[in-house]
Amino acid sequence: MAKLFPGRTRKRTPRIEIIPMVDVMFLLLVFYILSSLAMHKDRGIPVNLPGAVSGEAGQPQQDLILTVTSQGKYFLNKDPVEIAELPARLEAMPGGLAAVRQRPVVLNADLSAQHRYVVRAIDELRKLDIYDFVIAIEEGEAAR
Repeated sequence: MAKLFPGRTRKRTPRIEIIPMVDVMFLLLVFYILSSLAMHKDRGIPVNLPGAVSGEAGQPQQDLILTVTSQGKYFLNKDPVEIAELPARLEAMPGGLAAVRQRPVVLNADLSAQHRYVVRAIDELRKLDIYDFVIAIEEGEAAR
């Protein structure tokens, strides 16, 4: 049998397609970034903490942080909360008040927050029979 086009038999060289490889590398990069962001546990509202020499290094890994801002606003983890509705919000947490009492509550009070706001937060915790709380500090020199 005779070939129809005898001069056109050129062998094709194989090519490596790079576009699918770039797509896979991009997906790996996105997965790495998202998983590293998920590992960072930052639950509280950033406030200026008072310094103390006697404080321990590092903050214990807690799931419950009560923040008092300099304006007297309260936040439970990162959600704003009125101090009057704090008992209901703690009761609504997984496991209820019994689970909250099993771990210490971190009290994140701003350096310039009035003392009455911090005392009111402690008082509300004690009304709920929560006596195990930690006051967050900035490690270093004590405030004067």
